[in-house]
Amino acid sequence: MADSVVSFVLDHLAQLAAREANLLYGVEDRVQSLQYELQMIKELLNTTKRKKGMQHTVVNQIRDVAHLAEDVIDTFVAKVSIYKRRTLLGRMLRGFGQARLLRHVAHKIDKLKTTLNEIRDNKDKYDAFREATNQSAAEEEEEKERLQSLHKLRRDVEEEHVVGFVKDSKDVVKRLQEGGSNRKVVSIVGMGGLGKTTLARKVYNSSQAKHHFDRRAWVYVSNECRVKELLLGLLKHLQQQRSGNKKGKKSVEDVNNLSEEQLKKQVLKCLEKKRYLVVIDDLWKRWDWDEVQHAFPDNNRGSRILITSRLKEVALHAGDDVPHNLQFLSKEESWELFCRKVFKGENCPSDLETLGKQMVQSCRGLPLSVIVLAGLLAKKEKSHREWSKVVGHVNWYLTRDETQVKDIVLKLSYDNLPRALKPCFLYLGLFPEDFEIPVMSLLRQWVAEGFIQDTGNRDPDDVAEDYLYELIDRSLVQPRVDWDGDLEKFQVHDLLRDLCISESKEEKVFEVCTDNNILIPTKPRRLSIHNNMGHYISSSNNDHSCIRSLFFFAPYHDVGGREWKWLLDECKLVRVLDFGSNRCQKIPSNLGNFIHLRYLRVKILKEPFVPDSILNLWNLQTIDLSFYSIYDIPISFPVQIWKLKHLRHLSVGESMELRGRCSELDEKMWNLQTISRLKINKQATSLIKKGTFPNIKRMELYVDYQELPNLLPNLELSKYQFRFLTSEFLSEQVTHILQETNNGVEVEVDVNDLF
Repeated sequence: MADSVVSFVLDHLAQLAAREANLLYGVEDRVQSLQYELQMIKELLNTTKRKKGMQHTVVNQIRDVAHLAEDVIDTFVAKVSIYKRRTLLGRMLRGFGQARLLRHVAHKIDKLKTTLNEIRDNKDKYDAFREATNQSAAEEEEEKERLQSLHKLRRDVEEEHVVGFVKDSKDVVKRLQEGGSNRKVVSIVGMGGLGKTTLARKVYNSSQAKHHFDRRAWVYVSNECRVKELLLGLLKHLQQQRSGNKKGKKSVEDVNNLSEEQLKKQVLKCLEKKRYLVVIDDLWKRWDWDEVQHAFPDNNRGSRILITSRLKEVALHAGDDVPHNLQFLSKEESWELFCRKVFKGENCPSDLETLGKQMVQSCRGLPLSVIVLAGLLAKKEKSHREWSKVVGHVNWYLTRDETQVKDIVLKLSYDNLPRALKPCFLYLGLFPEDFEIPVMSLLRQWVAEGFIQDTGNRDPDDVAEDYLYELIDRSLVQPRVDWDGDLEKFQVHDLLRDLCISESKEEKVFEVCTDNNILIPTKPRRLSIHNNMGHYISSSNNDHSCIRSLFFFAPYHDVGGREWKWLLDECKLVRVLDFGSNRCQKIPSNLGNFIHLRYLRVKILKEPFVPDSILNLWNLQTIDLSFYSIYDIPISFPVQIWKLKHLRHLSVGESMELRGRCSELDEKMWNLQTISRLKINKQATSLIKKGTFPNIKRMELYVDYQELPNLLPNLELSKYQFRFLTSEFLSEQVTHILQETNNGVEVEVDVNDLF
């Protein structure tokens, strides 16, 4: 994660230098020098793989310095921006303060550079010491032993108790038996701990598999695949089957010294005249399959390879068939598995059943969680008093180090994520338990956070969408599609969410505030508040000076002047501000002081008026406004919207009306892609006619029915594709005009008087 932080700071400094160089006047040389230092330290991070001991300390130090660099520059830019808005007299009066600010930030940047140099020197000394004492070899051996131990625990847990999978096993067996005589790959895909190995073992040991295939073999891969060890284990298994174990010892001695290519030929020879079933358990990388697949002959005998993986991408790479997606256990199956482990075939006492089912429900159908929970309770006294201690704290018990659930479910998947996806995945822990996360909002938040980098010519929203689908394919999120088959929302398993929270706290990505920890003082950079906003403001002792993202997820709270004053005083550097279901009385006139704001989502309760100061927020990318009233009152927005040069999405829940005098300038909003519920008036028509939105992809218009025939001829119809919500009521005059249009930008029109 430290490399992500450094990359973001570098990207941020580059954008400042390109877009708003005037804000860095007086310190631009030092900022450029700091960029060079951070670029060098980023290269150092790329060579640092371990997260233990001294190297872990170095990585954390680099992350903290990068955060500090970001704070110094952002604070300076915010102060300079406010200074430049003052009148000439005000700037003269503040002149001495401005000079002092320049000296102060220059001193801080110099100090940061010195710290970075010290970190780099210490890292070089440590690396030299490790090389001289041969510590790296010992560390590699230690890591290898840890992975082997983890594999054994995972295998024991997943295979010990088979519950359910009746329908799943029938489906997989059917796939193995059907499909003609060519060699075929069948795959089972699902998140860690879901029981992929258990299902594969059930199929492998089934009477159908034993009778259908002449030879069967099982090989475990893991995320640290060593091809030679894999082939060696597979060959030993096959030779023992062929020799009936009589010559097993001699065979082992014969094959240990073979090369990879020789081992492949030996495996091929063992299988070439047989109808075989080979299970490749826990495959992580496409190239691992590429390395071993030629050892499995396509002998026209109906041979099959069964793969288990957490990654849909890997499964599709290995075979053409659609993977079998393993689902979570039902409530009944989870309870059966729990009782089998805790009560060893006996019935659960009636006085414990309610507590037991409540705890099992917390596992959300994940077999691994059920088994570990059951193993924990099997060792405790089976009494209401003992079980009451666990209820409400199930995930805490499950994620303790000794259970290794954290390693099995999250760490293997998290550690194998591409670097770019790690902050995106951890970010999902911000949302409340069982929360259905809206896709579009999340993608725009990722972009605003700076997580989507190095996109080339591609649209950042499209890259963000690719990231989300990769998390789905890696079985880390659970998609929720609408009736039309579109992905609108998704969820994260509670256990994964809890582990995201703990990892994020360690990596300083974000923190979640609840009633349980509200009094513990911290200095978060991103904060998700799950208690009442008013209660949080009056009770919390947190330092909010470095806050970049702020989310409110508690039930309704009316946000007034007191809350806005707190936000503007405490959270000056905020980039993402999401009020959730809280409702603001009005938007304050000094909203423009949030100079770094990129994402704003707010519900307006009383005054549907957006102040002109919003035009000072040149960083804004997404504005999501809503105003609910029994009257048809639009939200008033300044017509100089074109000043928001980096705005990408403007969404309004009801309707928005532009106000003010139209400019004669031919200004463009090159980044604007979507605008919703724009009420057509003189100002809106002027902007559309002038082509202010040259790259718009979707535009929703709100128009009075009487004005419609006069409006359409004034717009450049060839650029737009109009879709009327109530087209069956349109007049012949309007229909005739629309016949002249060509397909282009989709424009949805809500005709006001028809409702």
